[in-house]
Amino acid sequence: MITNPLYRKALAAVLLLAALALMTAGSLRSYKVYDADADEFGILTFHRVSDRLIVIDATFRGVLVKGERLYTTDDRSQARGKKACPT
Repeated sequence: MITNPLYRKALAAVLLLAALALMTAGSLRSYKVYDADADEFGILTFHRVSDRLIVIDATFRGVLVKGERLYTTDDRSQARGKKACPT
């Protein structure tokens, strides 16, 4: 246990900087999420989705993993509003 207040503040600052660095790295990364029902003529359509939005999609809308691709079960053309959590 760290009892020295100077070490405690230094540790808190390091942890804060590490958390901010991880959040920044996560906001820069994006994924390709394909439409599950738009496989017409062999053409796959996809959307670029950030880390934050992939968590929201996986939690509230549904994301399927087939092979190495992510497929959404939500229609992105509809207006977004608040939805209840399915769990």
